[in-house]
Amino acid sequence: MSSGTLAVIGLGQIGGSLAAAVKAHGLPYRVRAWDRRAASLGMGAERGWVDKVAAGAAEAVQGADLVVLAAPVSAVRRLLGEVAPALRPGQVVTDVGSTKGSIVAEAGRVLPEGVRFVGGHPIAGTERSGIEAADPRLFDARPCVLTPVATTPEEAVGRVSELWSGVGARVVTMDPEAHDRVFAWVSHLPHVLAYTLTWTVLERLDDRALGLAGPSLRDWTRVVGSPPALWRDICLENRESLAAVIREFEAELEAVRRRIETGDAAALETLFHGAKEGRSRLWTV
Repeated sequence: MSSGTLAVIGLGQIGGSLAAAVKAHGLPYRVRAWDRRAASLGMGAERGWVDKVAAGAAEAVQGADLVVLAAPVSAVRRLLGEVAPALRPGQVVTDVGSTKGSIVAEAGRVLPEGVRFVGGHPIAGTERSGIEAADPRLFDARPCVLTPVATTPEEAVGRVSELWSGVGARVVTMDPEAHDRVFAWVSHLPHVLAYTLTWTVLERLDDRALGLAGPSLRDWTRVVGSPPALWRDICLENRESLAAVIREFEAELEAVRRRIETGDAAALETLFHGAKEGRSRLWTV
């Protein structure tokens, strides 16, 4: 197990949970953190999750053995440029962003030679946000996708993998572009559909009609409680893959509409049955 200093930039739900998990699992890291909210840093230190509070992002990463940029996708690229001058050869940097292609490319452009970047995406979290929602068991048995490229040293990948497996996650590696295509389907599209369905229903129905909604609508739209700005940025960062996925889904939805209009009961039942029988694969593969 690697040891030394772990710099965590951003103490929201993910960064706070990571700092907490490092301590809960007894990993031999000294945690140094920075967040733009002083209250988050105070809470992290008070709970014993943070050993040292830094005055800024650049100060936090200086001399750190491993740097985690635990910020929203819109901030990660900016942070890469901000901390780059303070980094030295041999340091390893990773992130927790929900998109990978543009972030990995930016890291390749701005980080100094000898500083290794390994894209990361822990598949954890809830619709809540902030360190107040942090949970030291958040990553237990959850996947964490790492997206090294051909030139990424195995030692750097191993160090990041060791961190995430050490806090309970199940590490998976894949190509950055493949990651963005997969998550356009399994995460980004579902959020777009939930936001769009909620907006459309609210526009079409009055309060009396909305009062008749059952649990299916509530369950479908649960993720709408997530921060809108965060999901705006995720959608735009992954716009190419997401737009392609939306077009494919539109074609499927159009086919369903035609089956309903033409009364094609057999085709509808085949679709519904296949989805019902296959749904368990979403959580067992």
